[in-house]
Amino acid sequence: MKSRVFFITGVLATFITACSGDEEQPTETSKDTESSPSAEESSNAENTDLKDENEPQKSDSNTKENEEKSSSYENELTMAESNVKLPTAFPEREVSPSIETNKEKEYKVSYNAESEKVGSFSGKQYASSEDAIQAIEEFSDGKKVGPFEEGAVNLGHGITGYGEGATGHQYFSWEEGNWLLSISSLTQDEMDHAGIAKKIVEYLETHMLPAPEKKGIVYIDYPQGGNEVSVDVRWQEDNMIYRLQTTRVPLDALEMTASVS
Repeated sequence: MKSRVFFITGVLATFITACSGDEEQPTETSKDTESSPSAEESSNAENTDLKDENEPQKSDSNTKENEEKSSSYENELTMAESNVKLPTAFPEREVSPSIETNKEKEYKVSYNAESEKVGSFSGKQYASSEDAIQAIEEFSDGKKVGPFEEGAVNLGHGITGYGEGATGHQYFSWEEGNWLLSISSLTQDEMDHAGIAKKIVEYLETHMLPAPEKKGIVYIDYPQGGNEVSVDVRWQEDNMIYRLQTTRVPLDALEMTASVS
């Protein structure tokens, strides 16, 4: 009789222990669930990664599309193909070009994004390289400041800029290779010419402008108020002058110019 009691007691103890183990198991599962991301969180993380990976691909795709557009427009222009150059990079990435001038010795293409003008690019052939250089010099006349110690500013990368004021205007300029870069604004607007110049110098450390044979100029003019800007970029190659005009900020203008090919 006692042996039967002991046997039953042992069975009950074993059963209770097994049940206790089963009750603790969900607690461990709950802990694992808290430390692991949910299916929704995993999906969002994957989507974020895919979005980040697709951004440069989209940019590359738009650049390629712009190059194809430029190539197709080169074929429509009357000027000899060897003299035709066009930009392929733009602030909006996707633009719609249209031909404004199409002559044997001159062309001009404008670029728009959603009916807003991004800028225009043109090429003009002169009788000789000397005539082209003279045209650049005439446009550059009066836009170079210094060099002199007073008004000198260290722009970094071994480049010095110079500023001066006259008749209600402030002027600032510096040179990089065959390029003259010049900024103009009204004195009353107190534009930070040196600060703008430093950003441009830094940008040009990683973005190369086309190489003028003799002369090139980037002219940045801020009208009254300083809230708008006009950028006029011109350079000479043999008997050609290429020109980019835009009212976008200077770094956008330089991006477009650096992409010309």
